[in-house]
Amino acid sequence: MNRLILHILAVLLLWGFPAFAAEVVVVQGERMAPFEAAFHGFEATAGVRSVERFVLSDLRGADVARAVREARPRLVLAVGRDALARVRDIREIPVIYVMVPPSATADVTGRNVTGIEMDAPAERYLSLCVNQLGGKRVGIIHNPAKTGALVQEARHAAERLGITLVIRRADDPREAVRELSSLKGKVDALWLLPDPTVVTRDTMESFALFSQQNRVPVVAFAPKYLQQGAVAAIEVDPADMGRQAGRMARRILDGASPHSETPEHPAKTRLKVNTSVAQHLGITLKE
Repeated sequence: MNRLILHILAVLLLWGFPAFAAEVVVVQGERMAPFEAAFHGFEATAGVRSVERFVLSDLRGADVARAVREARPRLVLAVGRDALARVRDIREIPVIYVMVPPSATADVTGRNVTGIEMDAPAERYLSLCVNQLGGKRVGIIHNPAKTGALVQEARHAAERLGITLVIRRADDPREAVRELSSLKGKVDALWLLPDPTVVTRDTMESFALFSQQNRVPVVAFAPKYLQQGAVAAIEVDPADMGRQAGRMARRILDGASPHSETPEHPAKTRLKVNTSVAQHLGITLKE
């Protein structure tokens, strides 16, 4: 009953009641554990006097952007892709995002929006490929509209590391599978980008089969893909990314321009390994 009352009050607030005065408004997609960890990490380092939080899963149908504007905060934190989508058109208030994949940030950063990328730096992945997997030729399949900036970063990192990138373009999942076959014999490792066009439940079966048949290790951007055939993944720490976002927020609140705060990669990452796949491919990897 108490939870229902709180829910009703929150909806009434968003539909027209005056919002509480807050230095920072947090818009969060849902109450899932990684998002909660990022939020509490932010609170620990932002050093703000007051925070008001709107959780979208509790407020279906509400005009969150209107509520944020009426609250007149000095800064907005968007936690998750859906949260960023709801506040992306707010131009008059600095917006920091966290727990948002790169494919959802490409067309919003650079004005009043910045944040913490959800993916490790390209150099981290390519160093893994060359130093631990022995891969000098790394295959990438991507949709430029989703991960074009990440591929550009990868090109620069590959040049520094002496790696050859074998890049294929795909505008839909079927094309991604077709392009995968063109990499046979041309790559030593395959790097999956956080590209929703390319990485789907169906295409992962094709990537795993390609890996097994050609003895080409697949490196993924999230540990969940280890169960689907990837040999390694680089895991990020939501709480630490929240703390990064808090430090960025503090700089902006102290006078830094959002334009000067370029998006940051996660400061803390962990290597996760599928040991059975590694053994099958004859690879020794340690987490």
